[in-house]
Amino acid sequence: MKISNLISSLNSLVLKVNCDAETEVDYVSSYSRDVKEGSLFICREGQTFDSHTIIDKLYAQGVKVFVVEKEVPDHYPYIHVVDSRIAEAIVASEFYERPYEKLITFGVTGTNGKTTSVHLFHHIMHTLGFKGSISGTVLNDIMGDKFYHHNTTPSSIEIMRNMAKTVRSGGQYFGMEVSSHALAQYRVESIQFDIVGLTNITRDHLDFHETFENYKKAKLHILNLLKSEGIAIINHEYLKDIRHNNVRIVTFGTDRKSDYVIKEINTNWSGTFFKLDTPFGPKNVSSQLIGEYNAFNITLVIAALAEIGYDIDEVISAVAAFRGVDGRFEVIHEARKLGIEVIVDFAHTPDALEKIILSLRKLAKGRIITVFGAGGQSDIGKRPMMAEIASKYSDIAIITTDDPRGEDPGKIIKDVEKGIVPDSLSLSIVDRREAIETAITLANKGDVVLIAGRGHEPYQIFNDDHKIPFKDRDVAIDIIFQKINKGEKTFK
Repeated sequence: MKISNLISSLNSLVLKVNCDAETEVDYVSSYSRDVKEGSLFICREGQTFDSHTIIDKLYAQGVKVFVVEKEVPDHYPYIHVVDSRIAEAIVASEFYERPYEKLITFGVTGTNGKTTSVHLFHHIMHTLGFKGSISGTVLNDIMGDKFYHHNTTPSSIEIMRNMAKTVRSGGQYFGMEVSSHALAQYRVESIQFDIVGLTNITRDHLDFHETFENYKKAKLHILNLLKSEGIAIINHEYLKDIRHNNVRIVTFGTDRKSDYVIKEINTNWSGTFFKLDTPFGPKNVSSQLIGEYNAFNITLVIAALAEIGYDIDEVISAVAAFRGVDGRFEVIHEARKLGIEVIVDFAHTPDALEKIILSLRKLAKGRIITVFGAGGQSDIGKRPMMAEIASKYSDIAIITTDDPRGEDPGKIIKDVEKGIVPDSLSLSIVDRREAIETAITLANKGDVVLIAGRGHEPYQIFNDDHKIPFKDRDVAIDIIFQKINKGEKTFK
């Protein structure tokens, strides 16, 4: 692509052009490890690293043109812009020829429920006979190429590259989780969605957004990214926060004024079942997903697909075969050999933890023992809130290490302990495996052990240089089989 085309697309963002506009570039990147001969490279200042500082090394590696947001020496070819992140979104869109225009695009944001919603969308579209891709926390599945990404929402360039691959491979849709960080950092700024969904907005990531209002504003920005005929599927509870008069909004929830009204939710160890009043008449919905809150995730997807023209009865039929997502209310069936239930869930916010414990309270025949912690380098204010919820609604709360990410695990636990409800039964165990083993050992027949906070994550991250393989499900299964092999029982 010619630089002149990119300059034209950047328009008013451009402050200065110091390169030959006829230059052709064969690749675009914003990661220093992802540089090829003939690249255009976008320099930006991050929280821990500024790629403007290595422009000489990148030039020596074959970068033809730089996009910069700081002054650099004139002997380098560059385009100086107001904001590199916005520029990256525009450049990526133009370089990959706006692939979202050729796809059904589905973006979901919200504090909780994004992963389940996007994976359910993917499952239903496959069931209906379509091919496509998804991008998110647990898995990126780009036309069958499956891989994990450390960010819920990758960079603008990666998104467009994956969308372009989907188009080239004959895909018809692209579903993605859209994080508040991505919205605030303009990673999805140049995408135009056919459908956007809002699950909920509860406290999270205030270490980044500083205030809840900023966090909410970032989430609601997704409404600005719809195609002209696009639809926003919104949890009715948040309708009061929306001021967009030019966006078509469809609501769901238990409020009778919702367009899709959720009624008579029943959840058990087999799944979740509920009635749904829709513009297409009353429907019965059956799902293998456990937990009342999943009725909301399911309804968001049903409404989204029905509103863009898919047969609602076929969509609801496809829901019944969806088995769920790794690390989301994941039942460890091996635990039943010990007479107990063990659940692994990603719940790492106060709202998510409360919802899953309350759901378990309706299912458990015995006690609920919750193992949880708090991640390092994140919202410190939610740490005692997590403890308050766990100790209030569980019979035993065990505080342990999550992902410290450079913080002292002991200090994090001390922060969490501040929220423990007086006279509740709780203990703190720094080693996460020991905490899980203690919970399973304490459990008696009919009890439920909830292992919360990390879900699908395969590594425990202590700092940038030290991480260990640690998947809650695998650790729990290993402990369970050790007890079975030793002939231990949690009941007599």
